[in-house]
Amino acid sequence: MHADLGLSLVRTFGARAVASLGGVVLLVVVARDLGPEAVGGLALAQALLLGSSLLARGGMDNALMRYVGRDASSSYVFLYLWWAIRHGLIISVPVSLLLMALRGYIETWFDSPGLSSILLGIAFSVPAYVFSFLLSGFFKGIRMPATASLMENGSVSLLSALFLWFWYAYYGEIGYAAIGWVHFLASLLVAFQGAGQLWLWNRSKRSVAPCGSDPVQYKDFKSTSRAFFVATFANFMQTVVAIMIAGLLLSDVGLGLFKSAQQVGMFISFVLIVINAVFPPRFAMLYHEGDFKGLDSLARRGALIGIILALPPLSICLIFPAWVLGFLGDEFVRASSMLRVIALAQLVNVATGSVGFLLNMTGHERLMRNIGLICNGFGLLGFWLFIPLWGPMGAALALAFILVVQNITALLYVWKKLGIWTLPCPNFFALIGIETEVKRAS
Repeated sequence: MHADLGLSLVRTFGARAVASLGGVVLLVVVARDLGPEAVGGLALAQALLLGSSLLARGGMDNALMRYVGRDASSSYVFLYLWWAIRHGLIISVPVSLLLMALRGYIETWFDSPGLSSILLGIAFSVPAYVFSFLLSGFFKGIRMPATASLMENGSVSLLSALFLWFWYAYYGEIGYAAIGWVHFLASLLVAFQGAGQLWLWNRSKRSVAPCGSDPVQYKDFKSTSRAFFVATFANFMQTVVAIMIAGLLLSDVGLGLFKSAQQVGMFISFVLIVINAVFPPRFAMLYHEGDFKGLDSLARRGALIGIILALPPLSICLIFPAWVLGFLGDEFVRASSMLRVIALAQLVNVATGSVGFLLNMTGHERLMRNIGLICNGFGLLGFWLFIPLWGPMGAALALAFILVVQNITALLYVWKKLGIWTLPCPNFFALIGIETEVKRAS
């Protein structure tokens, strides 16, 4: 198991590195040609796309990861995938048409010139985007985390950046409409690539046998998906609603500066994204088998790996933030302090490990949902309060608040509900007398 885990981590690390690089490369291409204003418009368009995708998926990508991960050799995994794809397409097509129809009103509401042009291509991307994320959840369940990582938005961003570079080389400039249309083309290519990977896996697998027990019923699959969706709604608040609030309260330039610091800071947490692509199906399997010792060991190992791998990018962002942001253009150096704040918050995010997925994969998804909703609710209030006081730095502080408080709270409940402590330091919850329910039950 250790050798298999190590190989999965190495493969997924490489795939996720490429995908994470995509977001930064797209940012660089747009920033260097069109400046911070266009970065702000791109941030709003991507937030709307991600929000539409989250709503259309309805948490089914995480339900796939959980139920497929229990027994990837089962023939029922295709039934679960069909349920998810059917649901995703039924929702995503009308959402796509609605986004396209309202794009002019959205541009006026955010007072972001050019946003309507970007949204024209972005709106058509929604069904392909949803399909790719659902495949990502399936691939995580069948222990193909590297392939799963390539199904997510980083790969779309990387392909979009490459297409824009060719566009610039041919036409000499990049228009706002081009950003949306290359995003649509990239989304289609990623979706087709995922479908091809699924077909190849289906041909090459050795055996597919029914589960020893009855399959998950559709009503149970839907119920779990809804719980995951509400938990995902907390992520929606952080990645979509927060950007929209910032877009309303900041100028396009201010939003562009905040988005640049946020995107670069994601390089620190991309290690955690790798871990979250590999470990959660194993969490579900170990919990299903009742192997709490193995679950504890795996969770601790993941957190330690995350800290070790996150230290180099963290050090660079803290010591040389102006140098890092300078790659986007001289105007972005003003975001240096914001990058430092977000980098420290991302360290907490990585150091606590996969606490959210530990709760989600062990039957405590409703608890994680409540943690996410409450913490993100207070964080969004912070956006409304801090931005008028400190501008883009206020947005960075509000984001940092969400990351720190949510992860520390989830860490507390992982300790209380599962008896697992992921940080490589003394358990300060135990030191102040907070007991775990696992020990009390025994």
